[in-house]
Amino acid sequence: MESRQRRRRIYAVVAAGIVGAYILTQLALAAALAGGPSPKDLQRPLPLYLKLHKTGGTSVASALARVVLSDDKAYGAWRARLDGREGSSLPLQKLGKFCGNYDGHWATQVYRVVGATGMKLCGGVPRRTARLVTLLRDPTPRFVSRLYYELGGATDLLLQAPFSSNSSSWTPYDIRRMERIACEACSTINGGHCQWKGGICDSPQEYTVVLSKLGYYGRRGALQRKGGAVDQPDPHISPPSTNLRRLREYRKEAERALREDFAVVGVLEDLSTFFTLLSLDLGWDTENFVFATRKSHALHGSSSKPPCSRNVQPRTDLIQGRLGERRDERLAKRADALTHRNASDIKWSGVWPLLGWNAPKKGKLREETQKYIEKRNADDRHLWKAAKALSEERLIMAHNGEDSKRRFDALQKAYGAGLIRDAQGFYSFCDWRVKDHERANGANEECRRCAAQLPRRKCRVDGVEAICREGADVDYE
Repeated sequence: MESRQRRRRIYAVVAAGIVGAYILTQLALAAALAGGPSPKDLQRPLPLYLKLHKTGGTSVASALARVVLSDDKAYGAWRARLDGREGSSLPLQKLGKFCGNYDGHWATQVYRVVGATGMKLCGGVPRRTARLVTLLRDPTPRFVSRLYYELGGATDLLLQAPFSSNSSSWTPYDIRRMERIACEACSTINGGHCQWKGGICDSPQEYTVVLSKLGYYGRRGALQRKGGAVDQPDPHISPPSTNLRRLREYRKEAERALREDFAVVGVLEDLSTFFTLLSLDLGWDTENFVFATRKSHALHGSSSKPPCSRNVQPRTDLIQGRLGERRDERLAKRADALTHRNASDIKWSGVWPLLGWNAPKKGKLREETQKYIEKRNADDRHLWKAAKALSEERLIMAHNGEDSKRRFDALQKAYGAGLIRDAQGFYSFCDWRVKDHERANGANEECRRCAAQLPRRKCRVDGVEAICREGADVDYE
């Protein structure tokens, strides 16, 4: 009885904190929006993106941020206050840290703690229609990519086997060893963000952890599955759970969340369906969601010179997000990668501000290694398949879904080639920052002015009507 009363008191304190945060949000917002957006602006649906690690989320977040933070006056004013660009106060600083950057990973923390309601509170506008969206990726390549990501600036580790070996040679034991190395390194390289309660550090099962809302630390130890005989007790990697009933319950809750909490769900392997559904759900033009990947921005013009170009800027100006606690960490990672640039045959990509390593060396995984990773991520794999089926189902049910998808595919192809502009008037060769809350910056203005003067005319791209740059290699009407 005493423990039950203690739990009730804790729940009451948490509930009071949430209510207090909500009131604080609305008071701060009232000041931020004074004399700002019109009722029409407030009626516009606001997409809030649950960005999971290593799922291609930067391309999605940048496409959303380009629209929301450029055109949405209501949310733009709110973010300006949270980001410290227009005034600042201690409460707003704390709230801004909790809510994070619009195009960052903030939502994984918020959603784990307070679910969909918490994400919508970070939207900040009373009675605003917030639409939650998320994207999943095949857990096997996501899991491997996350291991490399966690090593951050420890380039010396990336240069050693098994990280430097071709993935086709990996055994299940290699995967387990890579997990151990990444977890041991994480607490010192990446500020300990991947080290969980009790010293446990894990990379698998992220979808299940977040979508089943297991709190701040995630209780990942309750979600680990056995991959094979090499799974042995490890001080850094939690032992597999023997409570399969609990695992099934968490997976069922995560699948329910995908269907009920999120207006749009998609998979990285079919981005065109995801963006088509997003366009239809929000009622926005398809041109709002054409995008360029981080690599295409960094390497654009390597094979052909665009008609306009960006001003060259100091590398330190390209740090993602706000200039906050992780700026020095990112610069240190970059310096470490540069130091080891010529120390290996690992290909240097030149992509900034990532670490610059195209790892791992590509090769088909061994059958036993593939099965090991799939077993370790069995629940996430189930959720990925569920997300894929859900997106296909919703496209079939959507009005003009297939026609809208065909239009998006055609426009995306043309945008990537620098032939058409997006809804904000940018060509891909001028959109120089993938993650950026404000693209109207001095470094890009000259390119924008140049691009705005390029002659345009009606054209057809794969049978879809568009407005292209004059002289572009397309089928004109």
